[in-house]
Amino acid sequence: MRRIPYLCLGFMLVAALGVASAIDIDPSKTTVPRSAWDSGGNRFSIFNGDPKRIQRANAVDTSSFETKLEVSPNPLSLRTVKAAGPNPSIKVTFSVRNHAKKTYTLSFPTAQRWDFRIINAAGAVIYAYTDDHEFIQTVGTSMVNQGDKLAYTESVDFGDMNEPLTPGIYKIEAVMANYPEMKAQMQLTVED
Repeated sequence: MRRIPYLCLGFMLVAALGVASAIDIDPSKTTVPRSAWDSGGNRFSIFNGDPKRIQRANAVDTSSFETKLEVSPNPLSLRTVKAAGPNPSIKVTFSVRNHAKKTYTLSFPTAQRWDFRIINAAGAVIYAYTDDHEFIQTVGTSMVNQGDKLAYTESVDFGDMNEPLTPGIYKIEAVMANYPEMKAQMQLTVED
């Protein structure tokens, strides 16, 4: 029982001496022994690695991704949709699936992850997702493992379009933000 106070006193004395003898050391290559930062030979180390090799390892092979675009309802009956409710809309879903055997990290300069637009038969854009939304200017990433997919869905109210939908064929194009090679398109058939 008497040992406990002496043991505590001993630990406090060692701690006090350790703090008193602490010195400020500059952790540069000139003050740290070479063996601490140089792995030697051809072994890889983040401290002596080739920056181009690191960049290649982090590169995204966009051909490893399968893109898919879905619109519902399609075909779209204007009469049925308008009768269903006061704010008719269509749902657009864009997904990308990693079919490679490695995990990829997708990087984005803002909070925006995707974009899409609806184009009429004359080639005019009647709706653009980015015109309707603001994005936080924050860098972000998304990790996509083998077989995983990222999916984004948005409902577009008819009132948000630049012109009313009329019977005909429309084209919808979607693209992954910061990765223009990851894109998909499809036709939307609008019936009376």
